[in-house]
Order: sequence, then structure tokens, then C-alpha cells
Amino acid sequence: SFGSILVDPGLAEMAKTVGRRDKLQYVKFGASDMVVSEVCGGTMTWGSFNDNEELAHDQLDAMVRLGVNFIDTAELYPVAWNYGQLTEKWIGNWLTKRTAEGKVDRSKLYLATKANPSAIGTPPIEGREKMGPHGYDEDMLMHACKSSIERMQCKYVDLYQLHWPCRDTPIFGCAHFYPEGDQRPMPFFDKGGVETFERQVLSVKKLFDAGLIKHWGLSNENAYGISMFCMACDKLGVPRPVSVQNDFSMVNRTYEGDTWEAAYRFGVVGLPYGALAGGVLSGKYLPGSKYANVHKERPLAECRHRKKPDFQPRYGAPTSMLATEKYVSLAEEWGLTPTELALAWARDRPCNTSIIMGSTSVSQVEECVNAFKLEKLPKELMDAVDVIFEEFRNPSMHYCKKEVFSEAAWLTKKRKASDSA
Repeated sequence: SFGSILVDPGLAEMAKTVGRRDKLQYVKFGASDMVVSEVCGGTMTWGSFNDNEELAHDQLDAMVRLGVNFIDTAELYPVAWNYGQLTEKWIGNWLTKRTAEGKVDRSKLYLATKANPSAIGTPPIEGREKMGPHGYDEDMLMHACKSSIERMQCKYVDLYQLHWPCRDTPIFGCAHFYPEGDQRPMPFFDKGGVETFERQVLSVKKLFDAGLIKHWGLSNENAYGISMFCMACDKLGVPRPVSVQNDFSMVNRTYEGDTWEAAYRFGVVGLPYGALAGGVLSGKYLPGSKYANVHKERPLAECRHRKKPDFQPRYGAPTSMLATEKYVSLAEEWGLTPTELALAWARDRPCNTSIIMGSTSVSQVEECVNAFKLEKLPKELMDAVDVIFEEFRNPSMHYCKKEVFSEAAWLTKKRKASDSA
């Protein structure tokens, strides 16, 4: 096991332990009729950090072999560079081939994808001069959904998600609200009035009416957005979103504030991404880390924060790295790899139902999936995570000044994940 390879034998003898199961567990996905694996296969690096389609197919094969029945993607993917469409095409090629071979039953594989209001990955619509930003209007959402289905060759989407809000609210790394698009890395389309939510809900209804989607969900949303969407659904007789896919990890628990209460009250379940904080919580970016070369096929220089340091740098901020040191030590005290602790902890938080993992190799798939075979983490271990969190609260998020957060000038000991050893 990864645990026996990575944890010092002398330490492991004294370590507290967590039991392990032989198989993955499956859970009902909120108000939907889906029964999904507790781990969902993430795909956003396939086509950029993974530049070979066969590598993506190998990872999908490994997921299915290990019992994963839930895959998440987006029209936007891949990310960091080469944005849009390619990841869905690779998934479609794999799905067509494996179903023809009788190795995959489409009816037992849940596919989730996302449309985004910047129209990244959405093919042009004839006669429409401006593609984005848009407000998830009927024509755009219908076109985006049909295009995703065509690329994935899947006939329908099990979970169709709005990738991020089109209104003027901060997203991707800012924990405070600011209006007028402040602290927002891409343009906004509207101001989030009642009529805008109703319009978007009616756009989603068209997808249901056309038989293109089974369920729908939100992503990168806050308490206001979840509440407004659900109330609009109730008013208009449209099914509520069943899930919300937000950034969530031991270094970013902002979701557990007002956003979770809104989701909880409206019966919306968590499907978080970022549980490893872009790989930072694996411990591999720490100086002299023994976790840096565990996956031989992915040398550290090829990993996200070294190869593309300007992509999601919040995960590897100085404050996040200091917290990671503490979490790595805690994992080792319990005979776990840091990856196992980060993923199993996210699974066991009551706000979540299934956790999106990310991978760029089969061995990473295996380690991540094995984390979900751990039995429920003991209260003592969950409490120990909370103690570290009280010292480092949401250290991958900025609240007011992103540049001040990024530099962390008040720290005497600091480094970023992008810093070379």
C-alpha cells in the first residue's frame, strides 16, 4: 500500500491506525436517483498537463476497474492552457470504444459536465455575434449542452452544472463579497436580480423538457445563489439543483459557513473539487519531501505548481504551505499518506456526498481511490484537523488584498509551492 511505502516504519509501529475496507462505498446523491461512488473522477488536466489521449483512457479504465461510477468534466476543460472541448472529446472516444467492447455500461456510469458563462469551449452559434459573457440564456445553454453530449457521445448528461455565476460576484479564491465584478478574474453578465435567476432556471427547464439532462447542479456558488436558484425553481415548477461543486479542502473551508447552511436547508449536497488543493496537500511541494517522487511517471517539475505556477497559485500560497506541513505530520501520526488524509477527511465532512479527485497517472488514480477505502476517520483525528485549522483558517483564500495574501510579508518562514527546492 502507499501507506507502507511512504510512512517511516518506526513511526508506523507507534502510529494510531485507521481501518481499511476492500471496496468503495456508494451513496445516494442527494435528492436524485443516482447512487454514486464516494469518489468522483475528475478530468480537468486531460489535454494539458496530460497531453496524450491514451493516458486519459488508461486513467478512466483504472477508475472503472476500481469501482468509480461517477465522472466529472466540463466544456471548459482542459485547464491552464489549451482550454475547451478536448477533454470531453477524449471521454467520448473512450466511452464509445469501451461500450462497444462491452466493458462499460453507460446506464451505470454517471457523467457530469458543466457550461460556463464565458463560453469557453462552446462552439459558435450561427448568427450570434457575441458568445460571452452570457447569462445562461436558453439558446446558449441548449447549444452548450447539445455540444457537450455530441463530444462525449453519451446521448444525455446525468448531472449538468452551471460552472460559475454569471453575476458580478467574486469567484476563485476570494472569500469576501464585492459587487461590480471586483475580485473576479473574468467578466460578469448581470447583477443577480430575481429575474436573472428565473431566466436561468427556465433555460435549465428546456434541457429537461428536451430529455438532454437527468439532473442539474451549481458550481462555485454562494449562499445567495443557492437560495435564489432554489426559490426560483419552486416558483416555476422546475426541479431544484441537486448539488453544488465548490472548492473545498483542509486549507479552504469557506463552504462550511453560510453556503453550507443554504445548501443544507434546500437539500443541495456537496460535490467538492480541490480536496488536495491542486496537489499541495499531498505534501510533494514541501522542501525535501519524500512524497515528491512517489509517482515516478510524474516528476515534480511536470506537476501543476512547477509547470504552470500562475495557474491557481492560491493553493500553494505561503500560508497554505505552512498549514500543509502540519497536516502532513498529522497524516503520518496516523499511518496515512497526506493524500489519504486530505481525501478521507473531505469525504467525512457532513456537507459532502461525493468528492472529486484529480489525477494525471494511473498510480495517482490508485492512491486517490484507495483513500476512499479507509473506514470513517476517528473523531480524534477529525478533531486534530480542526485544531490545525484554528491556527490556519482558510490559508489558501484571500479576503481583501490578493497581492498582500500572495506575498505574506508578515511571515519570517515562507515559501510557495512554485518555489524550486
